[in-house]
Amino acid sequence: MGASGWVESAAQDLRYAVRGLIASPSFTAVALITLALGIAATTAIFSTVNATLLRPLPYPRSHELVDVRTRLVDGRVTTGLVSPAELELLKKMPALVERASGYFTPFEASMMRTDGSPVSVMLAGTAEGFFETLGLPMTAGRSFAREELVPAGRDAPFLLVVSHGAWVRLFGSDPAMVGKAIRFAEIPVGITVVGIASPLADLPHNVDFWFNARNSPTDVPHVISVVARLKPGATLQQLFADGNAAMQQLGTTVVSAQGREWVMKPLVTSLVGDLGPVLLIALGATGLLLALACVNVTNLLLARGVGRTREMALRTALGAGQGRIIRQLLTESMVLSAGGAILGFVLAALAVRLLLALGGSTLPRLESVPIDTTVLLFGLAVLTVSGLIMGIMPAWRLSRADVRTLLNESNRSTSSGVATSRVMSGLIVAEIALAIALVAGAGWLVQSFSRLRAVEPGFVPQGRLVVDVRATRTFADPKAGFAYSADLFSRMRAAAPGAKVGAGNTVPLRGDPVNALNVELQGEVVDPNKMRGSQVRFATPGYFEALGIKLVSGRLFTDDDRDTSERVAVVNRAFVKQYYPDRDPLTGAFFYGYPQVDRKNVTRIVGVVDDVRFKSLAQADESAFYVAAAQSGFPLLRASVVVAPSDGNAEALIGPMRDALSRFDPQLVVKLTTSESIFAKTTERQELGMTLMLVFGALALALAGIGIYGVIAYAVEQRRTELATRIALGAPSGHVFRMLLGTGQRLAIGGVLIGLATAYAVGRVVASYLYAMRAADPVVLISAGAIVAAVTMAATMIPAVRASRLDPVGALRSE
Repeated sequence: MGASGWVESAAQDLRYAVRGLIASPSFTAVALITLALGIAATTAIFSTVNATLLRPLPYPRSHELVDVRTRLVDGRVTTGLVSPAELELLKKMPALVERASGYFTPFEASMMRTDGSPVSVMLAGTAEGFFETLGLPMTAGRSFAREELVPAGRDAPFLLVVSHGAWVRLFGSDPAMVGKAIRFAEIPVGITVVGIASPLADLPHNVDFWFNARNSPTDVPHVISVVARLKPGATLQQLFADGNAAMQQLGTTVVSAQGREWVMKPLVTSLVGDLGPVLLIALGATGLLLALACVNVTNLLLARGVGRTREMALRTALGAGQGRIIRQLLTESMVLSAGGAILGFVLAALAVRLLLALGGSTLPRLESVPIDTTVLLFGLAVLTVSGLIMGIMPAWRLSRADVRTLLNESNRSTSSGVATSRVMSGLIVAEIALAIALVAGAGWLVQSFSRLRAVEPGFVPQGRLVVDVRATRTFADPKAGFAYSADLFSRMRAAAPGAKVGAGNTVPLRGDPVNALNVELQGEVVDPNKMRGSQVRFATPGYFEALGIKLVSGRLFTDDDRDTSERVAVVNRAFVKQYYPDRDPLTGAFFYGYPQVDRKNVTRIVGVVDDVRFKSLAQADESAFYVAAAQSGFPLLRASVVVAPSDGNAEALIGPMRDALSRFDPQLVVKLTTSESIFAKTTERQELGMTLMLVFGALALALAGIGIYGVIAYAVEQRRTELATRIALGAPSGHVFRMLLGTGQRLAIGGVLIGLATAYAVGRVVASYLYAMRAADPVVLISAGAIVAAVTMAATMIPAVRASRLDPVGALRSE
């Protein structure tokens, strides 16, 4: 057959397929809806996975960019960041690293407009070669020169690179921006703009300005988030191995590098964080859901095919070969798949919009979810695979029809029907197994989320108002700064009469920066090569009371803990476990500092409080000590104030608190947040995953129920004459009912056993990504099996009841 003949034949198959589907509107509608649900779920989740994990970062050769952190192998407390001395190690590995640089933890500052009003902006310092490492040219001006990033005294100028977004938003795309001075309230000198960054530069996320952070390459504080660009052909594994060898060598001369190793991952993986595993689990679930939908439609095609056996036998008798018939039937399944895909894409687009509207847009890299070439190719692949899966088995069954089937009506209704019933029953067993895997997955995520929400955070997360305040003025005299902050906190207490009020430099579960210092107990013999560390947090009197952190022993801070009184600290249980496992911590004292401890001032422990989940609900608190803010050596001009009203109605305090602070200092930067919103944000990714899996589990149950009902109803129809004969000869209706119900029970038993084994195997894979999940959890597995078995039996009972009430006279007369 020539090319033109093949095209004409294919067009003929296509027309015939469309006419056939139009002629069976009920079958076509059910099949299209079933397929659309599976394809919509799969495409929608793949779109989010593509947007977060697969879509390249907006940097040249972004796959070569690596996020680099450090950790202490013995579990000691550390910030996890990189020191300038360690950054130099990466720069000295030219065979693997093309460039390496980094940025310092971003912070909020107040840019002063020309009219004197402050604007909150985000600043981040950079190490040498930051923009060059990202590979982005400047929109205008230049980046920082090497000599502008080394220590140069207090009078050395600060320089700025403005983000493209800030240049547009704050300066109206001023073409003369480079060379201008910008004043910040917290910095007493003007800072000159030297460049405007590329529109693609967004690291760290949403930063407005980068400044030249001056550090010596021999400094040891761990303060830099490092980004390295691999040489073409180099691998992350090679860099990890060679980098750790270099780190061990550095540890022979630098104490802070001892016992430390690199933590390296692709930059995109680091930016997405724990959202990645949640979406991958959801994508796997949609794959199972799509397979379930395909099984359903395959069963529909098989059932429909029994009625077409005569048609296929006739076509065979007229000269159609087996390949020609298979091609015709595959064309029909591909048309059906294409229709389901088109409808599914529409539903997927709506689902993505709904996902973003419900808060997904606040998650990493989900500001937008484009339907790009990758998504379209994925959709085409789903369409093709679905069409082949659905069509190949019915096509193989029908292509075997021959002339004898055409001539022997009895053979057609028994031999072919029985064989098809067996195939459909096997597919239903698979369908039950897939449904159990999906329902179990939903159960695991619900259970994981419930256990996470049930974790005791160590504080009271309800009924609190968190007020972040930042002074926009500077104080040459520290005493004036202390007086200002004391007056500020006094005004806030007055604005909330009867409430507990306290301030600190951080609050739990918000992802605030971690500060870790070395600790040395008074009187202990210290090995300088084995320093121990702990987190340090600053707090005022009332801080623990306002957060509801329980006092275990001793006392909390009071107004008597001043800069002129004995230095005191309150420690958490983890600190006691690390440093005082066998004696009373209230009898102890310690020194702290970094990289060396300061032995000039001893700090006495006066209280022990509960551990608090500071980083996340899933992560236990690390060893930490709290220092009285008045003894910190600097005024708390940038603080998080916690207000706990006696009636628990935190929202009612927002207006009075804002008014009081505005009267106190109109230029004070204020941000008010309820503790409930902070707490909810910590579990939003797990909640997203749980919600998605519940939806997929419900769809799986619906599809399984419909599919099982269809198979049993088909079996009843194939045995209609037999059942009518049994009833006519005196078989009780209950006997017929139990006989058909037994068919569903056998399918359910086989499907449940296979499904539980499948669910357990899947659970072993995903257990490491979910909080407190066990693949062999009997509650989840038994519940999933019972739910799907119940749906199976319900779907079986409906056609069984109808068959038991069959009118034998009417049924036999029709035959």
